[in-house]
Amino acid sequence: MEKIAVDFRDKGVEFYNLYTREPHPGQDTSKRTGDKRYDFTNKKQTKTFEEREAYALGMIADFSQERPIIIDDFGKDCVQNWLGGGAPNSLAIIDRDGKLALWQVWSDAKELRTKLEEMTETGAN
Repeated sequence: MEKIAVDFRDKGVEFYNLYTREPHPGQDTSKRTGDKRYDFTNKKQTKTFEEREAYALGMIADFSQERPIIIDDFGKDCVQNWLGGGAPNSLAIIDRDGKLALWQVWSDAKELRTKLEEMTETGAN
């Protein structure tokens, strides 16, 4: 996602990361990716705003993320519930008119890039 954000930075597209909850607490997904940054065996599900903030700041450092991070609240009114359907890795594109242009329950970078190219009329990079 970070590469896509960089690729579309000068095309009027703004990216934000909504930190909701840990998608893989206690899991080691680094075996699948080959990247030790995806070893979450020492991460527990967040229970306080301070824990979410610490994890979000760690994510910025670990993944050299430049996208601004918004930290979601807890409870029934959190953004993850009313927009994300409860999924920890959902994705939404809101167009310039404030309308939902793309919704993904689980983010798909290829589909995102295709939709952004269509919306910005840039064609393939």
